[in-house]
Parts: sequence; C-alpha cells; structure tokens
Amino acid sequence: MSATDLAAAVGDRPDGEAAAVLARVTGPDGTTERGSGLADPATGRPVGPDLVFRIGGVTKTFVAATVLSLAAEGLIDPDEPVATHLPGLLRAPATVRQLLDHTAGLADESDVRYNDTGWFLRHRFDTFTPQQLVARAVRLPPAFAPGTAQQITRAGYVLAGMLIEQVTGNPYAAEIRSRILRPLGLRRTILPGADPALPEPCLRGTDEGIDVTEHSPSIHGAAGEMLSTVDDLDRFLTALLAGEVIPGKELRQMFRVPRVPYLGGGEAFCGAGLDSVVIPSGATVWGMAGIVHGHLGGIAATVDPGTLEPVRRLVYMVAPTVRGRLRVPPVAQRIILAAFGG
Repeated sequence: MSATDLAAAVGDRPDGEAAAVLARVTGPDGTTERGSGLADPATGRPVGPDLVFRIGGVTKTFVAATVLSLAAEGLIDPDEPVATHLPGLLRAPATVRQLLDHTAGLADESDVRYNDTGWFLRHRFDTFTPQQLVARAVRLPPAFAPGTAQQITRAGYVLAGMLIEQVTGNPYAAEIRSRILRPLGLRRTILPGADPALPEPCLRGTDEGIDVTEHSPSIHGAAGEMLSTVDDLDRFLTALLAGEVIPGKELRQMFRVPRVPYLGGGEAFCGAGLDSVVIPSGATVWGMAGIVHGHLGGIAATVDPGTLEPVRRLVYMVAPTVRGRLRVPPVAQRIILAAFGG
C-alpha cells in the first residue's frame, strides 16, 4: 500500500464531501494512519483514533458474532427456523442464518424512514421500539422466498437482536457487552439504547448543514445503534479474525456467501455480518460499512482463505456533509481502494 495513495484518499478536509476523515491501515508493511479535518469545528479539536462516533451498520458485525457465539454454545442452530424462538412474526419460514446473510426475504421497507433527511430531522429525538422498526417489513408479503435471493434490510438485524434477547433472557446489548466488549477491553464501544448523547471526546456530525451528532440511537436499533472509536474497532477486527470472539467453525460462517442473486442486480455478496467485494486488483475485501446521519465508519480486511488470518486490515471514520443513500460513499470507496491496492 502507498501511504501517498492513502493520504490522497483521506484528502484535505473540511470540504464539500466531509468535515473530517481518519483511516488506519495495518499490513505486512506496518501500520499507516492518516487523518484530516476537525472533529469539532467549534473548538478546533483535530481528528484522532480515540474519538467516539456512530458506527451505524458495523453494529451488524457485533450482532452476528453474538448470534454465532450462542450457536457455538448450542443455544441456537443457525439452520433452524426463526419461528422456533420468535413464533408468529415472519410470514415466510426463514432461518436464523437467513436473517444474518440477508436472504430471509424481508421487504426492504419501514415506517421508520431513517434515510429520509427531512423525516429524520423531525423525528431524531423520538424513541422507537424494535417492534416499530420491523412492523412494516414483517407485515408486507416477502420480497422473495427465503433462501432464493439476497437483499440487505435493517429489519433482519433488528430481529436478530430480538432473537438474542428471547434465547438468553437478556437485552442483546448486555450479551454484546459480556461476550465481546468486556473480554476485549473495548471501553469506548457503547450500546446507548435511546440516549442521544455521545461521550467526549467525540466526532461532531452534520447533515445538510445541521448538527445531528445528538439523536436517538433507537431509530437504528440492533441494525446500527452502536458507538465506537477507530482504536476499539481495530482491536475488535483483529480479535475477530484471530478467533478470539467466536470459534473458527462459527467464524467461517461469517465468510459464507450464499450462491443466489442479489435482488438489486448481480450476485449475493453478504455473509453473516461481513460483506465482500472484489476490487480491481483482484483481491476480495471483507468487512462492513455503516452510515447514519452525521457519521460514516467501516472495517475491512483481506484474509488468507485457508486460515482466515488477516493479510491487511482497515478501519476508518468519516464525518460526511450529507447522509446520502449509498452504503459505501465515494470517500469510503477511495479509502478502501487505497488500502488494498485497487
């Protein structure tokens, strides 16, 4: 990897795309970290790896690892119907695995329109229950028969959070804390529930010129509520790939992509809590990106296909100027290509 390429991808911030960017890449040639911009324009605080920010969809990786941890203990069978534990919710007989790899057939619709900035600004301090987050998705007819196609939906991971609670009798947040955060010492990684505040120091986030740093994480639920730092995400990714979070058998299930079409075109690319993409260099990059209003973050790695040991890993955070509708906006795409030689 060229440090010059990474610096160019991070850019000179703030600008019209982002107020702040920080990326850390670790590989055989060592660790390179580049940051640009201000974490808090009001105080002039620069970006840094200890800043708390909203990680959005990277929450899914923690949730999937927790479900697979329960599977390793024999409390959940990934191939059993979701209805075994959550009877009467789904209109089609989807399995636990199909929730995690987005092949459950759930409609990609919700009464909670988190992608709509106008709606979000009006409702960002409201509190939402998991039942509200999945109500429309489970009420509508399935988008396809379970296991025949793939479509990313937040509802699948909200249901996975409900599944964890049903199986363990504990809030899914408590299970993530006890199984992942405390053992790994991730003290700045937080499941805030409905608390809109971020602990200091944090990355401030705006959308269309409005400071949206504070908003109720319950709008995202188990599909995206978590807060973390670049330091903590790097530790989590390292431990996950080293088999410290879940055993090797369950870890391999995170890399298992079903051979079905993606509903929006092309082939499926999602495993259980990890997505894959083949970049122009020919490398397959595994990871997860998460964007919410004000913040964008991601984890990614190339791995040895035999051992799953990381060849190169990347963690990044961005304060974009607008939410947008892309899961991996151009700034993140450039960082990924710079990190992995694309």
